[in-house]
Amino acid sequence: MWRSFEYYMGWPDTETGSYSGYIGILLIGSGAYLCVREVRELNGGVIRFGKAFYTGMVCSFIVCIMMGAQAYVYYKYVDPQRTERMVHIFHDQGKKENKSESEIKNVEDNARSFYSPLGQVQYDSGNTIIAGIFVSLVVAAITSMKKNESSR
Repeated sequence: MWRSFEYYMGWPDTETGSYSGYIGILLIGSGAYLCVREVRELNGGVIRFGKAFYTGMVCSFIVCIMMGAQAYVYYKYVDPQRTERMVHIFHDQGKKENKSESEIKNVEDNARSFYSPLGQVQYDSGNTIIAGIFVSLVVAAITSMKKNESSR
């Protein structure tokens, strides 16, 4: 949903669009925190670090699958021209840098591969899992506190 919002705002190929990935990290963090907090409440207000990390990773994995599916639909149907736009950007950049035709063709082929729907699925899913590991560690460290001594 966020990527569609970016598209309609015209951000994908701008500097603003390069920072929008941080919103995804905040969303993963919020979801992981809410999941861990709910599990902690179900366990009487106490959760161990390992259980909190596991819960955060499960939440991140679910988000990873959703991001992959959304990336495929977005790059295949919503903005299918993005691959060729990026190829043209890299082509123009190669011309400005006086690269040879073979170097420019190599960069174009790499751009077509990376910005293809499946390339973006791999990129988004991989980044989501990596971000999920770090977010889960932070959330687990914050939420794996013991119950207050006064509430015993």
